[in-house]
Amino acid sequence: MWAQEIQLAHGFSDRKPRVLPSLLVSKANRTGKPVTLSGLIIARLSVVQELVIAYSTLAMTVGLAVSRPRVGANGFRVTPGIAAIIGVVALLVAGLLKVQDLATSATIQWRPLLALTCIMVMTGAVKEVGAFERVALWMEAKARTTPATTAFTMVFVASAVTPSLLNNDAAILLLTPVVIGLSRRLYPNNARILEAFVFAVFLAPGVAPFIISNPMNMIVAEFAGVGFNAYAAIMAPISVAGALVTYAILRIHYRNVLTNAVSDQRPVEMPKAHRAERPALVLLLIVFCSYPAMAAFGGPIWLVAVFGALACMAMVRQYRVATARKIASHVSLDILAFLWGVFLVVVGLRNVGVVDRLSALYQAQPPGPQQLAVIGGVAALGSAIVDNHPMSILNMLALGPASSHKPLLAALVGGDIGPRLLPIGSLAGLLWVDLLRRAGIEVSVGKFVRLGTLVLIPTLAVSLALLYLL
Repeated sequence: MWAQEIQLAHGFSDRKPRVLPSLLVSKANRTGKPVTLSGLIIARLSVVQELVIAYSTLAMTVGLAVSRPRVGANGFRVTPGIAAIIGVVALLVAGLLKVQDLATSATIQWRPLLALTCIMVMTGAVKEVGAFERVALWMEAKARTTPATTAFTMVFVASAVTPSLLNNDAAILLLTPVVIGLSRRLYPNNARILEAFVFAVFLAPGVAPFIISNPMNMIVAEFAGVGFNAYAAIMAPISVAGALVTYAILRIHYRNVLTNAVSDQRPVEMPKAHRAERPALVLLLIVFCSYPAMAAFGGPIWLVAVFGALACMAMVRQYRVATARKIASHVSLDILAFLWGVFLVVVGLRNVGVVDRLSALYQAQPPGPQQLAVIGGVAALGSAIVDNHPMSILNMLALGPASSHKPLLAALVGGDIGPRLLPIGSLAGLLWVDLLRRAGIEVSVGKFVRLGTLVLIPTLAVSLALLYLL
């Protein structure tokens, strides 16, 4: 459907990757001018300089996005979106990006970014009517009369389903504080069970079952021309299988904690539902069911998100849930800026030959399980180290819109699961850690890595094996 834009994506600008001084030799052969040793040395130094600039810019962008430092006398916070914009500006100044690249990026990204914006609006509307808080209180009421294992299961299921219907970043923002409060009320002064519950929130969302479940997957699927239904037919079963593996590992890991925990038995008072709660939930269900229907008729799924957001705004106004400004405040311009900017930072890496090297590694593998394993493994490790957003774009450009979607889906599988290894691996991970810190909960890097590795390896293996079989 987007063939012209996909072709543009392979040539963001006329600037070609400069990876070897042999380019100077070929140019000399065409012009008839002799090649000097000094010319070769200068060409080599120029290539090295560009590589250093490109890698340093990526490191700076990711570092600033992760650390979110305060600068200046007023303590101005450098957010992920600002970090990505700084990276783009640095590459423009260095000449590794052109204005044409910005236009091409906007051409490719505007649909998924618009859809993501609309999903944020719908999420905000549902949150404002108090639906999530009432669901949490319902879970709490059930948990007070059942074993801790049942409460853990409910938290895990909610943490797996919510990002599937909305997106993983929104789900982390919504569920993490709710689950922290629930755990502290149910099991006062029990740090270990609190740890089990918050890890369930972060680890339950694995492979995104639908395109809308992960912002980067929306961009990659748009680039590759993978439709909503074609994506879901393969990735939804993989997501379910991965979730089952993750749940089993967490249940075994925290078995003693969950078995010995005793909940507070005091009854929970359920507040009266807002009169807009049922219409909001029905509208959200209609929107979700409209995605596959629209895809089946070859229509754009972003249009469904737009109409859903407009309907939510009309509902909010009719039932006087909140002002338009309040609903709009749920749209994170910073996240949108980060997604746009980090895309361009990776284009800068492409212009110095990084994408070519990654593409050569993948093409060297024979088609089949070995290639999927290499792609998925590299994507997972790369996502954990440099964040899954730039890694997903690197893989997208390296693999291209090939006739078979499985290599690209393997990269998305690795990109979705890889952030379990390190908290810097995803924006959702950074948000999760920040929310924990605000609540006075510290999770050491060592503990994160140990549990993340325990979950990552079997989940990645099962997911890639199932991808090969489907």
